[in-house]
Amino acid sequence: MHQLSDIAVFVAVAQTLSFTAAAERLELSKAVVSKYVSRLEQRLGARLFHRTTRRLTLTEAGETLFGRGVAALAELEDAERDVAQLAGTPRGRLRVSAPTYFGTVTLAPLLRPFLTRYPQITVDLDLDDRIVDLVKDRFDVAIRISSTLDASLVARKLASSSLVAVASPEYLRKRGEPKVPADIREHACLGYSRARMPNEWRFRARKGSWIAVTIDAALYCNNDFALKQAALDGLGIGVFPRFFVARELDDGRLRHVLPAYGMPALSINAVYASRRHLAPKVRAFVDFMAESLA
Repeated sequence: MHQLSDIAVFVAVAQTLSFTAAAERLELSKAVVSKYVSRLEQRLGARLFHRTTRRLTLTEAGETLFGRGVAALAELEDAERDVAQLAGTPRGRLRVSAPTYFGTVTLAPLLRPFLTRYPQITVDLDLDDRIVDLVKDRFDVAIRISSTLDASLVARKLASSSLVAVASPEYLRKRGEPKVPADIREHACLGYSRARMPNEWRFRARKGSWIAVTIDAALYCNNDFALKQAALDGLGIGVFPRFFVARELDDGRLRHVLPAYGMPALSINAVYASRRHLAPKVRAFVDFMAESLA
């Protein structure tokens, strides 16, 4: 049994990169934490950490064990949670945060079947494009649509949505239609200022390689509704998740630019603070969303 304890302690040290912080998290003394890690290194015959007076880093062996150790401990936690939840009925107030458009168009229509299935749950849905602090703001779960996520949170992928470049027919009549990604440089573009790289758009070439294009933005904005309106008004080419402009593409108010070139996909995820003691109401919501959006 001490082998599992040694790995659990090692994972805590690897996550915090601090024997002191790991000891506080595990409610053990620093000496005991050091003893567990040393015992594990001795048993494996491999050094797991590079130790200096200023910092602690994982060795190659430590990186390998950390990846497998985290997965193994998560499996054990999932098994315990699943067993504990066999007797638990999803109930109570469920606070959910979601982006405004996704929440209105995609999530809201799913609430009726969800609440019909789980009548003892009350949903408190907060629609806002800001990134909430789940713990501080007391949300049970949030829907995040992004290519990157906070590593401190637990995430479950629900679906994905590709990005698409779009423009109004009026704009394309005036300025012409780009034929290859490099042509974008000659066009007015609409930049989303919250993007990780707001000045760069990426397209996938026919052979599978990625082409990065530096854009000359006519407008930057942190609100995708305003950017979509700017695209509809003919101010330039914008990039949006496909679901966000699906209606406008269908009715012809916007046209897909460079349809032969793919763009990166965004992951639609349910995120929550911890796997530990995950409430049945949260598990029910996440499972239902994964089933419905699959």
